[in-house]
Amino acid sequence: MILSIDIGKSYIKMVQTEMNGDKLHILKAGSKFIKTDSKKVPEDISQAQFVAAIGELCTELEIKPRKMKNIISGLTGKETSIKQLTTLEMSDEELGESLEFEAKKHIPLDGTEPILDYHIIGQNKEELDKNDLLLVATTKNYINKHNDILKKSGFKSKTFDADPLALMNCYLYSNELPEEGVDVLINIGDSTTTLMCWGQNHRFFIRELDISGSHFTQAVMNSNELDYEGALSLKHEKGMSSIDSNSDESDSEEAHDPLAIKVEQKTVFSNLVDEMRKTLRYYMKTSNQAYFNKFYIAGGSAQMDGLQSYIAENLNVEVNTLNPFDNTECSLDIENPTQYAVAIGMAIRGLDK
Repeated sequence: MILSIDIGKSYIKMVQTEMNGDKLHILKAGSKFIKTDSKKVPEDISQAQFVAAIGELCTELEIKPRKMKNIISGLTGKETSIKQLTTLEMSDEELGESLEFEAKKHIPLDGTEPILDYHIIGQNKEELDKNDLLLVATTKNYINKHNDILKKSGFKSKTFDADPLALMNCYLYSNELPEEGVDVLINIGDSTTTLMCWGQNHRFFIRELDISGSHFTQAVMNSNELDYEGALSLKHEKGMSSIDSNSDESDSEEAHDPLAIKVEQKTVFSNLVDEMRKTLRYYMKTSNQAYFNKFYIAGGSAQMDGLQSYIAENLNVEVNTLNPFDNTECSLDIENPTQYAVAIGMAIRGLDK
């Protein structure tokens, strides 16, 4: 049995699971909004606010932190660097030194030592004397900050995951990597949107996009002159329609001018799709003979009404929902299941699925 804790910017998610044969059995699952006193979209959440939300969720789920022995939690994509590398075959010591040097190129230098892990994917298909591997790197500072929140909440966590890899594990639990082309995973959280591409014969690629749920909330606030919590409520109720992209066009002079040039107004949603499109084009240009198969969407903000169909229409692809509870044993009534994709992925790794 394991408890996975996903610490987001606006919600804490917890899932308690165990393996029943080859099926993941969901024992408990819940989420808790992180309360702030801010009338604006909060830029930073204090340690006390994280701890308070974790404590409230533990009470609701009847979880006693000090009695939980098997805990796994994850660092966000912004706090980690994940790269596929190709290296010569070498000893573990030589590989460790080489990867530490490589990691320092990709993680923010905050004055603390890099913490890294890697997974060997297998032999490179073009250069047979080399191996492909996934390098995951962060810093001791990020680990300590994350661990301090868990400690203050009463937990003793020894295992840390990276949220993007947890998402990939969630996908792999119910799907197989395509032999030809790649599948695309899009995880829309509150602080970042993660886009990943991977296939059996194509390299792993990840990019963090800086447009996400908090930006949707800000747009609702601006469009409706609401405070933070009012905007959240309206966003959850009306989805994309809570943002008025056309401010009384019918009464404007331009609306009655047949010679006026109509320019499509940019919105936070069109900006997000533009970033997705740029990222996908970059991957195509840098990955020989790659093409896209299936698109999957997950994350707490993925359930915003209208968003999935908007992305599908504007990218001209079919977008499927990545439901983390597929192929699991779950008798719980789960609200907004896509928000648990990272937590379920961490559980799968922790239970060595």
